[in-house]
Amino acid sequence: MDKTKAELKELMDSYDLTNSYVAKATGLSPATISQWKNDVYNADDKNVIEKIKNFIKREKARYNNWNLPIKNISILQYITEVARLCHTRGRIGVCVGAAGLGKTVAAKLYVEKYMDAILIESNYSYTARSILLELHEKLGLSCKGSAYSLMKEVIDKLKGSGRLIIVDEAENLRREALEITRAIHDKTNVGLLLIGRDVLLQNLRGRQNQYDQLYSRVMYKKYLDGLVLNDVKDIIAGAGQKPELALTYLGACRGNTRRLEHLICNSISIAELNGCAEVDETIVKETSRMLMDRE
Repeated sequence: MDKTKAELKELMDSYDLTNSYVAKATGLSPATISQWKNDVYNADDKNVIEKIKNFIKREKARYNNWNLPIKNISILQYITEVARLCHTRGRIGVCVGAAGLGKTVAAKLYVEKYMDAILIESNYSYTARSILLELHEKLGLSCKGSAYSLMKEVIDKLKGSGRLIIVDEAENLRREALEITRAIHDKTNVGLLLIGRDVLLQNLRGRQNQYDQLYSRVMYKKYLDGLVLNDVKDIIAGAGQKPELALTYLGACRGNTRRLEHLICNSISIAELNGCAEVDETIVKETSRMLMDRE
């Protein structure tokens, strides 16, 4: 197998890409892609090769931030600690912080590690019934019936199970949905971890502290700050960047994990486009000025 075919196969295997996806991205037909990969394409394949090479180069640039080593950064460790306390002690915990810190990544990693944890990724459309239906689906229940019957089945299934429910972006939940999560916790003694932006704490209290029934049950609370220097050093080392760039990256990303990922990947791309052997401080700063300011 020649080099280009090997690179395409590795890329497709790594990211579960189909012939149809490659075809659409290159303007070739799925049949052409299949025949070319299997050495049965009879026409002049020079044009095909050039399109495949261009596709490989583009897709590698697209995916070059997927393997950044962010699994051990302090923010993820803090959330894991709170989640484990909630899980093993059957308590309610809250983790809050700005968007882009890595909260969702932490939640997903936790449920990957502990299979008895349940993750609900909420959004603005979530009602109390939405919460119940998602729990039904993940618990293998009927997903049918009135709110009362849905609730009863969830409680019967979770009571005494020692499981954990994690609700990500919980600041999106309406009051009734928050109360449902509290009621499930009360009646089953399963752990509950609510993760979201700072406004989540206000939603739990109410503007006049009128919702103390829920807020008073919170046992663990963690405010999540931004990345620290050691976090940045670990991440850029995994991306092949020089350690002396850590302070520059930290200042440019302002402690935000998502912004740091964009900075690293875009800095590498810009260095390559300009024929630079490696990323330097100037490239990082210039790349930072190109990114949308979210503050």
